[in-house]
Amino acid sequence: MALIAVLSAALWYGWFAWDTEYYYDTTAGEMAGPYAIWQGIGAFLCSFVVVGLAYRLLHFVVALLVLPAAFTAAWISTAAATDMTGLWAVGAVLVAVGTTLGSALMLGIAAVIEDAGKRHRAPASAPE
Repeated sequence: MALIAVLSAALWYGWFAWDTEYYYDTTAGEMAGPYAIWQGIGAFLCSFVVVGLAYRLLHFVVALLVLPAAFTAAWISTAAATDMTGLWAVGAVLVAVGTTLGSALMLGIAAVIEDAGKRHRAPASAPE
């Protein structure tokens, strides 16, 4: 459980926490950021590994609790430290809901894939 929590938090710290700068997007003609598309894609792709490990190592419900809780806690650790308005709490709820829904979807997909693999590998019964 600790390994999955660390890896889930590492998704935030490794892909997003270090990038706090907004930039001017000349294509849109407005400020953008602080995160770039490639960061989201990288985190999403890495999350397949983390969720896959969680699915293999933990019960579904435990994985569904640990993955979003660790990611959200990591997010809170950086957001609360820099926000003087208190709106980080609203963001924390949104992050928690989003990561819970995303984790549920990805864990569900893992369960479907595993089930399909079991059915594919199961030997056919011989007719009598």
